[in-house]
Amino acid sequence: MVKFGDKLDNEVFVDWRFYSLDYKELKSRISVEPYTLVEHREFQRSLDEEKEKVQAFFKLKYNELVRRIEAMEKAIPSLEEALKPLTPHDDGHASEYSAENSEDSGSKDEEGQSIAQKFRLSHLDHEIGRVSQEVKDLAYFSGLNFTAVKKILKKHDKNRSSYPLLNKYSTFLSSKPFNEATYDNLILRLSDLWDKVRYIHGSSSSMDKANGVDQQNIVRKTTKYWVHIDNVVDVKVLVLKHLPVLIFKKGVTNDPALNSIYFDNDNLDLYRERMKREEGAQNLRFRWYGDRTKTDEVWVERKTHHEDWTAQKSIKERFPIKEKHMNDYLAGTYKIKDAVEELRAKGKKKEKDLLDMQRLGDEVQQMVLDQKLKPMIRTSYNRTAFQLPADARVRISLDTDLTLVREDGFSRNNGDWRRMDTGFPFKDLPKEDVIYFPYAVLEIKLQTQSGQEAPQWAVDLANSHLVEEVPKFSKFHHAIANFHHEKVDKVPFWFYQMDRSIIKARPPRHLDPTRVDDVDSDDEDDSMKSEHPIQTPANAGHLVRLTKNTVKIDKFGKIYFSNERTFLRWLNMSVQIISLALLLINLAPDYTSRYIGTLFALIGVSILSYNLYLFHVRAHALRTNDGDGPYELKVEPVTVAAVLASAIALAFYMKWNQ
Repeated sequence: MVKFGDKLDNEVFVDWRFYSLDYKELKSRISVEPYTLVEHREFQRSLDEEKEKVQAFFKLKYNELVRRIEAMEKAIPSLEEALKPLTPHDDGHASEYSAENSEDSGSKDEEGQSIAQKFRLSHLDHEIGRVSQEVKDLAYFSGLNFTAVKKILKKHDKNRSSYPLLNKYSTFLSSKPFNEATYDNLILRLSDLWDKVRYIHGSSSSMDKANGVDQQNIVRKTTKYWVHIDNVVDVKVLVLKHLPVLIFKKGVTNDPALNSIYFDNDNLDLYRERMKREEGAQNLRFRWYGDRTKTDEVWVERKTHHEDWTAQKSIKERFPIKEKHMNDYLAGTYKIKDAVEELRAKGKKKEKDLLDMQRLGDEVQQMVLDQKLKPMIRTSYNRTAFQLPADARVRISLDTDLTLVREDGFSRNNGDWRRMDTGFPFKDLPKEDVIYFPYAVLEIKLQTQSGQEAPQWAVDLANSHLVEEVPKFSKFHHAIANFHHEKVDKVPFWFYQMDRSIIKARPPRHLDPTRVDDVDSDDEDDSMKSEHPIQTPANAGHLVRLTKNTVKIDKFGKIYFSNERTFLRWLNMSVQIISLALLLINLAPDYTSRYIGTLFALIGVSILSYNLYLFHVRAHALRTNDGDGPYELKVEPVTVAAVLASAIALAFYMKWNQ
């Protein structure tokens, strides 16, 4: 494992290294002997100076990025107006005032103006890319330095317990400076800039009209990933270069909070059916958006799983209901037809939609009553969605600040359908009732024509050091398995990934496919990337080819199970040897055979013990993200063969000389 001091030196942008926390110097001050009050005060003074140095640089750089974004925002309208005649229209043809026609007309002035405006656009492209990349770099810089402060304080208090400092800096640590929310304003503004530039170029943007997608031969794929908190801003900036942040209501402050109450019964029937992925397994949740403590409208959502052999697609159905009717609806005293009649009278929905709403509302109500469902789990998080409003072919969502809360039924909630005694961040609840999930959750949804490849940037993101793939991850399953572990007989597979770090080494800047500037756009670099496989620190242990055929290898899963299979084969051989030995010891009539049996028994037990030890050593290395090998056994097989051959020869000798 790389020491944190080396990680801080190696991964911070080289031009900013002198503004970073001098972790190694602070660490050396802790080890000074004798460590008296004078040394303690000197350490604290140095720590404060280093911390202020980092904060001062952060504020300076952040304000610089704000001013550069403001300058680009001011440049966009005039550039858009100047290039409007050159921009392709909806029919895909350029205006009659294009550069080509202006050349035909012999107007050199117009041609020169066109070239100048295109140069301005190219310069703006590069500047947006550079600013976006610097936002990523600054986010990683600040997050890494905040971690450095936490680590050095913990190391100090561990080694110098007579002079504790953690409590003194608790306000600074709890304020979570430099977290991803600090960058939300920059990210939204960069998203708008990228979107306008795409529109000027004639590429897909949020201002386009829906072209529609041929629904036949559509391949839908949803993949989920964990994102370490240090990489959240990196992921957002990478995605917004290609997809804008989805704003549901423009001109209105959009609260990103998303809250869901999941229902199940005391036997956890819905959990068990979904874990087994049984045909027709259902999931029921009640969701609202925005304010975590109150809402006027709740969306009732039912998911139904269908297996592939049924030739049916899994479906999600939902309908809205007023929050004030929720308790009566779940008790069976309020019928959804009342809400349907009210909507019908207003004429706001189609008749088919109203009939579907009534059918679904009645089915869900009966489902709650028949299966004795009650509120079990609450999930609360902030969601950032990326999508072209008129195009659902690529949709990406990133959920941060994920919190799981135990609900446990109506009786605990005083008859209400959800707990009313708490609000985000749920600090007033008992610790055993709240789980603060350590990672953000990224979900990539693709709808592509059969045989069509996913966008290259999405492939690069999925294969990058920024994410950890966790197929079929479920917030509901994770919460139930944690809060009700005594009731469940099967836990999600990702439980065994929670105790290992998902942080991966960052590749060199010129080899990082997730960069959003033009650092690696040279012809030489492009040819190298397309023609030669490269091995990067982020993907140590296997080769990565930067093409659309890149396939992510789950190193932990594959090697872990290979380790298990190898142990089982050695175990099988050991059991056979020990079984033969026991037969000789128990059934042989003479002592010579019993001696031989004892010898083989010792050999079998030795082989078993040694390989059990190897299995646990390798498994521990993999769980701690230090399992890069090597794994081959060079000496052991030869040794085992020699020992067995010697034992067989000795057995022949003893029997023939008996």
